[in-house]
Amino acid sequence: MRFFVLWHRSTGYRIAMKLSQVLDGYWLANGQRLSRTTTRNYQYIFRRLSADVGDIEFEQIGTDHIRRHLARIEAGGLAKRSVSDAWVALSSLWTWAGKELGCVHVVKAIPRPRFDDKPIVPFTLEEIQQLVAAADYGAAWTTRGGKTARSKRPTAKRDRAIILTLLDTGLRASELCDLTVGDYDPESGQLYVRQGKGNKRRVVYLGQRARLVVWRYLTGRATRPGDPLFATGTGGRMDRNNLRHMLNTVAVQAKLRDVHPHRFRHTFAIWFLRNGGNTFALQKLLGHEELATVLKYVHLAETDVREAQRTASVVDNWRL
Repeated sequence: MRFFVLWHRSTGYRIAMKLSQVLDGYWLANGQRLSRTTTRNYQYIFRRLSADVGDIEFEQIGTDHIRRHLARIEAGGLAKRSVSDAWVALSSLWTWAGKELGCVHVVKAIPRPRFDDKPIVPFTLEEIQQLVAAADYGAAWTTRGGKTARSKRPTAKRDRAIILTLLDTGLRASELCDLTVGDYDPESGQLYVRQGKGNKRRVVYLGQRARLVVWRYLTGRATRPGDPLFATGTGGRMDRNNLRHMLNTVAVQAKLRDVHPHRFRHTFAIWFLRNGGNTFALQKLLGHEELATVLKYVHLAETDVREAQRTASVVDNWRL
């Protein structure tokens, strides 16, 4: 039986460690550096690896284990982007373990899985109107008298407020779920994002119409500054799964497909530019470090303007 050991930087000795022990050290070293969202994602990815290979000696995990693991999770229906994200998390673990424990970086030998970005398709005005209307009422049913009836959804005010907040700010799903009542200034419409991507803080703003909808939602609640701005039915903090489930429910009622938080973010960015917003302001509002990241929205907005000019040209339409 082979006995695997790892060199520990602080002691100079090589000691046997299981996967769970290495993960404990990784989180102690990196837990405060990573954002809350990244932490949740990495924890899920590491749990899935542990369930796959077992709590074996860390140095027993080789490149073939990782390659088979990535193939299995993709075969299980995981999107290619998510498989690529899993590779990044595992590479982070082995990079740290290589520096701290002197073990071989087995993930590096595997190319990062590639994926194609889906084309950006913003919501139309009509689609948003359908979603807002669908947030108010549940599915219709037929009464004994043969009439069609619909009941008001108990979370209608909250869901309408969430939809308009996503649309008016471009917040990421995790950023919206992390908001507290104290992060919101109802007079200015300011929302303070305490922990954006990469632990970056920023400020975004709601317009007057969205503020009115949020006001209607909040007046029905007794709140304290530390309470979640958008709460579950039991008053707890929403998570991304709660948010995704709510949007899916409303989308079914609206008979729309591909309704997810990031599509609201795309819609905000494109319409911000179409309505006269500048690129540098958009970069700050979206929380992107690199200006190049927002240029894809600039291209889409400019394309829209060109198409509008072609169909609405005064000279062409007047046939001068």
